[in-house]
Amino acid sequence: MNAALWGLAAALAFGTADFCGRFTGRALGPASAMLGLMLVGAVILTLYGGASGMSLDWDAENGWALVIAGLTAMLAPLAFYRSMTLAPLSLVMPITAGYPALIVPVNLVLGTVPSPLQWLGMAGTGLGAIIVARTAADDPDSAISADPANRRRAIAFAALAAALFAVTLLVGQHAAAGYGEERTLWFGRLAGAGLLLAAFAARRRLPRLPLRWWPILAVQGSLDALAYFFFYLGAKGEDAPIAAVASSAFMVVGVLLGWAILKERMGLACWSGVALVFAGIAILSLG
Repeated sequence: MNAALWGLAAALAFGTADFCGRFTGRALGPASAMLGLMLVGAVILTLYGGASGMSLDWDAENGWALVIAGLTAMLAPLAFYRSMTLAPLSLVMPITAGYPALIVPVNLVLGTVPSPLQWLGMAGTGLGAIIVARTAADDPDSAISADPANRRRAIAFAALAAALFAVTLLVGQHAAAGYGEERTLWFGRLAGAGLLLAAFAARRRLPRLPLRWWPILAVQGSLDALAYFFFYLGAKGEDAPIAAVASSAFMVVGVLLGWAILKERMGLACWSGVALVFAGIAILSLG
């Protein structure tokens, strides 16, 4: 598959995982939900590594990228889940999904210049995602929007999540080039779970991980790891901006799942944004 299709696959996995996160983050708290996600990914990748003979050999030249990518891969969704507990998805998703606005300029500085057709596809995808986010149904929990301070905090956490996602994907792209996609993800999940456990221990608190929530955490953790894996496969060489923009369509997936499963309202403008997103990705895949 080309970069646009790998980015779309990442968006499908990210969007479904984040749809799960809107429930686990609010029920368990962002930190506990994130710990569950990281533990699931760590267990799956450890089993895979043991079966395939994969080892994690330290490389001084690329080791820094592995550490930073692992740390930010844990912090970015933690900030995003926190923003989702404070405001409707229609507010925080377009801010968080703005990470291509940071990734594309960096790749331009590094010498990657998309073609006019690719610029058109990226513009269509980005504009469609904004339309979807701004016209989607409001969060059904009216208590969340009762406190105006929640809106300000939500915007701050969503912006932080966007910056951290950009760092994760940019640095993780470099780490994957040296270590491979599987080992990069493996280290990230192990490091993330270890850091979160250390944070709980430092605060002398136990994470909230009731047994009944593990099935949804298993789905969420598996899809989140797959999403990064798909992105790293697509973001090789000069294709990184295309994969980044296509993956930002995750918000559209979340809105569509809300419409299909939770029966949330979608008007004509929202459906038009969905069509524009997929038209943009189609142009990118052809270009």
